[in-house]
Amino acid sequence: MDIKRSCLLSSLIDNTKPIMSTPRNRPPPMFSSESNTDNIYALQLTPLVNVHASEKSGLLDEQFHLEHDIDHQSSMKTQDSFRTTYSSLQTILSQMQLKLASVFLEETEYLKQREQQVEQEEQSLTKRMQQLKNIQIERKQIEQEFSKLKDRLETAVIEVTNFQTNGIQILRTLFSESRQIDEELSGLISQCIASLCRSRTIVNSKINNFLQKSEYIQSEFIDRQVLIHDTQSSIQLMLELVNTLNQLNTEHSQDIIIATTDFEKRYQEFTDLSQTTKYHLNVDKEMNEIRLLENKKIQLEKELLEQTILLENITTIIGKSIIN
Repeated sequence: MDIKRSCLLSSLIDNTKPIMSTPRNRPPPMFSSESNTDNIYALQLTPLVNVHASEKSGLLDEQFHLEHDIDHQSSMKTQDSFRTTYSSLQTILSQMQLKLASVFLEETEYLKQREQQVEQEEQSLTKRMQQLKNIQIERKQIEQEFSKLKDRLETAVIEVTNFQTNGIQILRTLFSESRQIDEELSGLISQCIASLCRSRTIVNSKINNFLQKSEYIQSEFIDRQVLIHDTQSSIQLMLELVNTLNQLNTEHSQDIIIATTDFEKRYQEFTDLSQTTKYHLNVDKEMNEIRLLENKKIQLEKELLEQTILLENITTIIGKSIIN
C-alpha cells in the first residue's frame, strides 16, 4: 500500500509540474522578450523616431494582441488541465481513503484477533500455573507418603532380621537336641553311628549354607533399603511363611521329645531284658525298632531340609521382588 501510494503521488506531482511552473499572474516568456526588444529598438531607432513611428506602433499593437491571445489560450489550457488534475486527484484521494479505511478495518480486526489470542494464551498460562501448583502439592504429599513407607519398611526389615536371629537360635536348639539323641543312641547302636555322622555333617553343611545365605540376604537388604518400598506384599507373605515355619519347628521339637522318651523307655526295657535270663532276646524286633527310630530321624532331617528349602524360596521371592 505504501509503494502504490508513493507511485500515485509521484505521478500526480509529475503531471502537475507544468501547471505549477507556469502560474497565472506571471507574464509569458514572449512578453518579456518583447519588452527587451522594445528597449533595443528604442536604443537603435532614436535617430529614426519620426520616420518609423507609425509603422512601429502598428506592429507593436498587432504583436501585443497576438501575445494577449496566446496568454489567454495558455491560461485556459492551464485552467482545464488544473481542473482535470484536481478531479483526478479527488478521485485518487477518495480511492486512497477507501483503501485506507479497508486497511484500517483489516488492521482492527487483526488486532482484535490478536487480543483474543493473547487472552486465550493468558488463560491457558493461568491454567498451567494452577496445574503446576497442584502438581507441586501432590509431589509434597507423595514425598510425605514415601517417607512414611520408608519408615515402615525399615521397621519391617528390623523385625525380619530379629526373626532371622531367633529362627537361627531355634534351629540351633533343635540341632543340639538332635545331637543329644545321637549321643544317647551311639552307646547302644554302633551300626547307626556312621549314618548319623553323615546326616549330622549334611545338616551342618545345610546350616552353614543357610547362615551364609541369610547373611547374604541381610547384606542385600542393607544395600537396597532405598528400593524396599515395593516389597511390602512380599514381606507379608514371608511373615506368613515364617509363622508356618515356627509352627512346624514347634511340632518337630515335640516329635523329637516324644521320640527321645520312647527311646529311653525302650532302652530301659532292653537293659531289663538283658539282665534277666527268663526272657529270650528278640534281636530282630529291637533292630526293627532301631530302624524305625532311624526312619523317624530321617523324616525329621527331611522336614528340616524342607524348611531350609522354604527359607531359600523366601529368599528368592524377596530377591525377585527387590529386582522388580
